[in-house]
Amino acid sequence: MVMKNNKTILIFYFLIAYVILQFIWWGYHIYSLTGQLNNSEAYIDSRLKMIAGEGTVFIIIICLGAIYVIRSFYKDINLSKKEKNFALSVTHELKTPIASSKLFAETLLQREDLSKSQVKTSLEKIIYEQNRLNELVEKILLVSTIDEMKNDIHIKPISFYNILNQVVEEGGNSHKIYNKIPDDIVFNGDDFYLISLFQNLLDNAKKYSPKDSEINFYAENQPTKIIIYISDQGVGIKDDEKLKIFDRFYRIEDEDTRSSKGTGLGLFLVNQIVKMHGGKIICKDNIPNGCIFQIQFKK
Repeated sequence: MVMKNNKTILIFYFLIAYVILQFIWWGYHIYSLTGQLNNSEAYIDSRLKMIAGEGTVFIIIICLGAIYVIRSFYKDINLSKKEKNFALSVTHELKTPIASSKLFAETLLQREDLSKSQVKTSLEKIIYEQNRLNELVEKILLVSTIDEMKNDIHIKPISFYNILNQVVEEGGNSHKIYNKIPDDIVFNGDDFYLISLFQNLLDNAKKYSPKDSEINFYAENQPTKIIIYISDQGVGIKDDEKLKIFDRFYRIEDEDTRSSKGTGLGLFLVNQIVKMHGGKIICKDNIPNGCIFQIQFKK
């Protein structure tokens, strides 16, 4: 961000210097022309054409530079807005499990007449909220060290089936989650980051899908690449949002998704992990409703 701002400032200073030098250069030529009015018309005409040509180049450079500076300015404003929304989202996401855990813990301390089942339920809810808090902190830590992730990757043969079994088992019972990946597909990757990748995709699918709906993991094992799919039956994603969802801090501004929880980091992290492994990810529509995330890994 700092480097980008420095680049914008340098371009702005360059434009200012160019404008000043150009006006000095034009002033010199106009002064020179006034002293040569008695010369041939052809000579004066050629000098005027030269000035007109330089003026055209001048206007083009100024316009291009102004467009770049204005675009950079608005990008910075949008990023600042996203960062502000991210801060508000993270604050809410952190406070909610903390407040909920505190409430259940205080209930356990103050109420001595609770039955064993009530105590068990309260403890389970405390553990659930603490797991939510832990997942959020881990996600933030991963994103904060994204630039160092490439140096920390440990490649080894891994089974997508085994990884997704682990992810599905931890996915809870709010949705019908199926691992349809063949158990013979092996890929050279980092299991820690790939588990994080699929956990985030699953969390995203659960967040925007009706309760008890199906979420499916399946794959194609082609000669040159492995394609992993995750499909859901949720609200889907509009075409003009399909590329933006992988940006840092980006959240879909839609009435169907505005009230959902999130920080705008999950799919950004997914995209970065996919790139680390030399792959690419795209989002497609799932007919009749929902979406499909398609990840291609080279063999």
